[in-house]
Amino acid sequence: MTTAPSVWRKDVLAWSLYDLANTIYSMNIVSLYLKRYIVQDLGQPDHYFDIAFSLSMALTALVLPALGAMSDHTTKKKLFLLLFTLTCCISVGLLAAVPSSMVFLLLILFVIANFSYEAGMPFYNALLYSVADGTQARFVSGIGVAIGYIGSIVGMLLVLPFVSGSIMNLSVPFIDGSGKSGAFLPTAVLFLIFAIPTFIWVREKRTHVPERTSIRQAYREVWEGIRNTRRFPGVLRYLIADYFFEDAVATVILNIGLYCSVVLQLPENQISMFLILSTISAVIGSFIVGKIAQHWSLKHLLSIIMWGWVVSLVMFALTDNTTVTWILGSVVGILLGGLWTTSRPLLAELVPREDLGRFFGLFALSGRAAAIFGPLVWAAVVFFAQPGTPVGRWFGKHLALDSVTATQLPYKLAVLSLAGMIAIGLLIFRKVPHTRSVPNE
Repeated sequence: MTTAPSVWRKDVLAWSLYDLANTIYSMNIVSLYLKRYIVQDLGQPDHYFDIAFSLSMALTALVLPALGAMSDHTTKKKLFLLLFTLTCCISVGLLAAVPSSMVFLLLILFVIANFSYEAGMPFYNALLYSVADGTQARFVSGIGVAIGYIGSIVGMLLVLPFVSGSIMNLSVPFIDGSGKSGAFLPTAVLFLIFAIPTFIWVREKRTHVPERTSIRQAYREVWEGIRNTRRFPGVLRYLIADYFFEDAVATVILNIGLYCSVVLQLPENQISMFLILSTISAVIGSFIVGKIAQHWSLKHLLSIIMWGWVVSLVMFALTDNTTVTWILGSVVGILLGGLWTTSRPLLAELVPREDLGRFFGLFALSGRAAAIFGPLVWAAVVFFAQPGTPVGRWFGKHLALDSVTATQLPYKLAVLSLAGMIAIGLLIFRKVPHTRSVPNE
């Protein structure tokens, strides 16, 4: 029986810090400030950001499987990760220098930044097995996820003074100490600083497969891997199930703030507290699930987590009790941390170690495709259930809804649709085989 490596071991901490680093980017740029800057400060339509985000995810879905396959043929995972990290940080930093009149340049830089952020993830995920192995990798995965959620809080707090204007006498180019654009350059710098330990202390394990391959050969290997999944029982089924899981979860993350405002009618300060509480719960959940995963079947554990998602989302949609809502926020946070903690090692234990890059590329493809499709499903449900539509009028007539409830109903139905997506994923997931961790080498 293997024991978990120390959280404070240098390479484990260095690998985990990259989760903190890139979460600073995703929180500050993707979730908090860039879209609001484009819409509220520049007065541009919100679909500008949505189209740029979808384009970056589509590019990711097209390119990542090949990059993952190429990484299997070389000990260059750290190099790929470094190049994508630098590209993301430089693009984010340049956002601060773009004049407000050049919104399309702003969007182009965001596409480059977000693509680079996503493109680095298969290489980062594959590096997990350079710092841990067997059941240790399960625990270290939980450490990374937990520290990543800490990064979302750290990123908000460290950048807030630049946004709020509390830094008044700062003579740094492109930072005026006020406004949403004040978050851009600090976010880039923080991402780079916290990522540096990964490139210094993580030692990439050597591979025994040939070191050279072409892009054409890489794509051929990707699709051959999909066609020949009989060699790797359960992989394709797991990737499809994961698509539905991530479809729903990614959509929840993108819309939870809006749901808190429209449906729960929380004031701005309570929305922030709600999200912070959920994030802290995700940190705790990542550590707890990481420990449990050392002793439990990953398949059973992930099934319990996703059924927990179904029950929680249904309760979210059906309850109007504020106390229950706050409790559910913490439960969902724990489930979110548990999902990311178990999903990486489960895939890794379904495939040969020398094919990790390729299949983490497919794993990223599943998640990124979900990030394109899921928000469209949410938007469609909300649009067609609005009070003025035939569906909205039908519900209003048969359920005798007042105006407030009729406005909230489309969002509740959208949440229920996400619960349905996860249930579909669970039906597909049932026949994924149980895995057994590979002993430490």
